[in-house]
Amino acid sequence: MKNLFLTVFSLLFIAFLSEVVLREFYTPLNSGWGWNDSPRRSLADFGNDFPNQIGVRGQQIAYNEDDYVIVLLGDSQVESATCSPVVMPEILLEKSLNNFSDRNVKVFSIAASGWGQDQQLLALETYYKKYRADLILIWITPKNDFWENAFPDRSVTKTAGHLKPTFRLIDNKLSNSYLTPNTYYKNSVLFQLFVSAWQTLNEETIEQFVLDEWINYLPSPHSNSNGLFRENITYSSKIDLNEFSQNVFDYSKYDDVTILTYEDFKNSRSHFSPYLVKKSDRDTYLINISKYLFKKIFSVAKANDSKVLVFYPIREDFDDIYKNSIKYVENYQNPGLLFSVNLDYLSIIKEVIPEKFLFYFSIKGENNICVDIKDRHFNLKGNKEVIQNVSNYILENFFKKKKYYIK
Repeated sequence: MKNLFLTVFSLLFIAFLSEVVLREFYTPLNSGWGWNDSPRRSLADFGNDFPNQIGVRGQQIAYNEDDYVIVLLGDSQVESATCSPVVMPEILLEKSLNNFSDRNVKVFSIAASGWGQDQQLLALETYYKKYRADLILIWITPKNDFWENAFPDRSVTKTAGHLKPTFRLIDNKLSNSYLTPNTYYKNSVLFQLFVSAWQTLNEETIEQFVLDEWINYLPSPHSNSNGLFRENITYSSKIDLNEFSQNVFDYSKYDDVTILTYEDFKNSRSHFSPYLVKKSDRDTYLINISKYLFKKIFSVAKANDSKVLVFYPIREDFDDIYKNSIKYVENYQNPGLLFSVNLDYLSIIKEVIPEKFLFYFSIKGENNICVDIKDRHFNLKGNKEVIQNVSNYILENFFKKKKYYIK
């Protein structure tokens, strides 16, 4: 018995010592990202392009005691990688408000391309450890945000993408965040090392292992019975997603388009997932977890004496034409099996965001407000249109000023 005890104790001690020593040499999981490793970082080529103190693109966080401080929370739209740092949305908004407000206004970005509300929440909590804010201004992106919030990686296929911090929704409560940056899998370097070696032997990645495990905790995905077979669709109404996006205005008069895509909407890993007419339990989960992430952001802001506003620019391309033209989606790997969609982004936003926190408005313009036809992010002209609307709303509702039309 004594020998058994000594053997067990020795093994546990060796494991503990190995855990401590290996932490000095073995790299944690690469989870989450800021400006330096943003998916759109390579699009920026500006000499003064550096991250702020939160590690994301934007001016340095510095303000005076009497300044009115706004945090612009979001994703690639806020990051605005193709615009010079001196004309990012935060700068446009700051200048617009300072033209008309009685207080000096400072605006700081907390955003990176591909962020959902999970990374936004964690970054905001980091911000509040050192800084204050009078207003948290959230640029919602309904095309992306909902599906991004549900998975521990960012990918629209069954193949795992880059890992990121994620929450689980359990009994309508958010679990602790999972895979936060600079942590080991299961908080153990030994376990991470073992899983990585096992996955390598099977010609897989640890990212795939994490994703496959995660999916087991999610509600049920779609079955084929949620779709329908249509054999008599004309070729002209079946359009590849990239082709449709790049030439969206050419399809504005279509009203029965079927989108062909490699996105895995059957497993809810798709821009279309929250908008399928017959939702799976997993599709509904995307919406529900987003609702609770926003509630948590609102709660964190309130606890730090900040007001909150979520804004949503309704665009001609993504919003109006997608909604009116696209009626079905079909995965290339399941030809003939169509799933009906209703791309009414605003209706889902209203399920997630209480009306008192929401501001939405229309943005007109075709390809002239986008970076180019292959990149439909707003260019400088598009950002100016958005910021004009947001600035007017803030002046009227938070500064009690008359509405100005700022150019």
